[in-house]
Amino acid sequence: MAWRRREAAVAGVYQTPQGDLSDRTQPEVWFECAKGACTDAGLALSDVEGIIGDGPQGAGIRSKLPGAALGHDLLGKPLRYQASSSVGAAASASGLNLAVHAVETGLADAVLIVNAVAGRPEGSTSADRDQAVAAMAKLSGPYEYVYGTTRVSDYATLAMRHMHEFGTTSEQLAEVAVAQRHGATLHPLSFHGHRGEITVDDVLNSKTVADPLHLLDCCAINQGGGAVLVTTADTVRAQGRHAPIGLLGYGEGHSHIDPNSAPSLASFDAAAMAADRAFELAGVPRDGIDVAGIGDHFTINVLFGLEAAGFCKTGEAGQFVTGGALAIGGRLPTNTAGGFLSFSHAGACGIFTMIELVEQLRGTAGPRQVTGARHAYLNGVGGAMQNSFSAILGKV
Repeated sequence: MAWRRREAAVAGVYQTPQGDLSDRTQPEVWFECAKGACTDAGLALSDVEGIIGDGPQGAGIRSKLPGAALGHDLLGKPLRYQASSSVGAAASASGLNLAVHAVETGLADAVLIVNAVAGRPEGSTSADRDQAVAAMAKLSGPYEYVYGTTRVSDYATLAMRHMHEFGTTSEQLAEVAVAQRHGATLHPLSFHGHRGEITVDDVLNSKTVADPLHLLDCCAINQGGGAVLVTTADTVRAQGRHAPIGLLGYGEGHSHIDPNSAPSLASFDAAAMAADRAFELAGVPRDGIDVAGIGDHFTINVLFGLEAAGFCKTGEAGQFVTGGALAIGGRLPTNTAGGFLSFSHAGACGIFTMIELVEQLRGTAGPRQVTGARHAYLNGVGGAMQNSFSAILGKV
C-alpha cells in the first residue's frame, strides 16, 4: 500500500469551564468544543474528515457508530476516518497518535478529538461524587471490587507499597497537590482554582479517604469538555495563527488486569516501556523536556509517572518532587494547569493534560507559561497503572 507521508500537527484546541454542566446536554457541549477547536485552528466544522473516540451522544446505535452518527446526519457528508484508543481516561490524549497517523498517511485531512461530559448521566461521568465513585469501583480487577474496593483504595494500595519499599512519605505526595493547585489558581477555566492555594499541611489535614491517600491527594469529580484538532503542519503554517505542535515520539505499554499478575505494585515496567519508546522515537533526551503532563488521578500517579519516564530513578520520585520541583519555575514544571487534581477530571480527562502542553509549547499559557518551553512530555494511564502511554510533543 502506498501511504502518503505528510507532517501532522495540532492546529486547534478548546476547553469549556470545568465544573457542573448538569444544566446542559452532552451533544451541546460536544459541538461547542468541536466548533471551538476548529475556530482556534482557522477552520470550519465542515472541514473535519475524521474523529477519534466518541461523537455526540444519542439514542440507539448512535453511540456504537460515532463516525456514522456524525456523518450525513450532522455534517451533511460522510467521514473518512474514525478510531478509538483504549488507555482508560487517557484515551483522548493517546488518541493523538491515531489522529496524527490519519493525517500523515492521508486517511483524513483534519481529525477531531473531543471529550464532553454534561447533563445528568449515570455512572463514572456523573456529577454526583458518590455515584461516580461507586461506578469507578467496578473498574478494579475482577476479583477485587466485589469485596468493596474502590478506585481510591486501589491506588492507596500502590501508594502504601511505594512507601514501604522506598520510604516515600505523605508529605512528599502532598507536594504534588500543592504545586498543581497553584497552577489551577492561574487558569480561569479550572474546577478548583477558585478555592485558592493549598499547603502541605492542608493536604495532610484533609480527611483520609483510603490510607495513605487524603482527600486532597484525590482527583476532582466534575464535568466539562475539551477538544483538539489535528491537521497538516503545512495547513497550520498557512493559517499563521499558531505554531504547529507535532507528535515527535509515542509509545504504549499494556500490563495487566489482575494486580496479582503484576511483577511489582511499586514500579511498572509497561509504563517505563512506553516512555522509553517515546523518547527513542523522538530523539529527545530526558533533560531536554521543559514541561510535563503526567496522568494524576491521585498524587501517587505522578511519582509513578516520573520514575517510569526516567526523570528520576525508581524509588526516588518522593525526593524529586520536594521543594516545589513540579511547580511553575521548578526543575520540571508538571501539570501546570492543575491536572486531574485541580483542573478537571471530566470523562476522558487526558485531553486537558494534552491541551495544557499545547498551550505551553505555543507560548500562550499566560501566567502559567514555562519560559522557553520547546519540548513537552505527555503521559496517561488506564486503570490502576494497568496500561499507559507516553508522548513527546514539540514544535515542527
